[in-house]
Amino acid sequence: MKRFFFNLVGLVSICLLSALPGRAQFSVGLHGSLASGDAKGSETFYGGGINAKLFLSSKLDIGIGLKAFGENRKFEAVGQSLEYSAGIIPITGMIDYYFTDSFLRPYIGAEVGVYATGYRIKFNNQETSKVNSTNVGVAPKVGLMLALGNLGIFAEGDYNIMFGNKDGSANVGGVGNVNFDRTTKFFMLNVGIQIGIPTTK
Repeated sequence: MKRFFFNLVGLVSICLLSALPGRAQFSVGLHGSLASGDAKGSETFYGGGINAKLFLSSKLDIGIGLKAFGENRKFEAVGQSLEYSAGIIPITGMIDYYFTDSFLRPYIGAEVGVYATGYRIKFNNQETSKVNSTNVGVAPKVGLMLALGNLGIFAEGDYNIMFGNKDGSANVGGVGNVNFDRTTKFFMLNVGIQIGIPTTK
């Protein structure tokens, strides 16, 4: 997973340096998130994330983002307790295209990277099961940003697709181990602020 992530970061960095125009603008963002799987009976997860972007123009940005969200549940009956916790941490590279550079900025984009997931079950405070894994994932998205000077307020929805690992292992290891035929999907809604966006024209 580490090798794949560093390769991804290196590739994004090379793209940034090669495509960087003299007037590129650096921006950072912070948002809250909620996610829900597309399977029947799936639960809602809450969390948040941060990002760092470079606006190559007023309508195009590229960057990297980190999100973290999960849930904890505890059930008690007849003197027995069962505790369940789960979480997902996507670490992704991203690209966004804005249709306008005015006050209202609808946009489309995509993210690709590594999704780290973890599940743990405790029975009577004793851990009975624990699974940690990493998978490659992609997320096409649509959103709307309100531009207030250099501050943007945005809401976006993305559809995340996590791919299985060919060798059946818990960790992806590299791109050659991605199984595109076995997927896990979930929806995500992000609402937050972006500091350092290009001003309106």
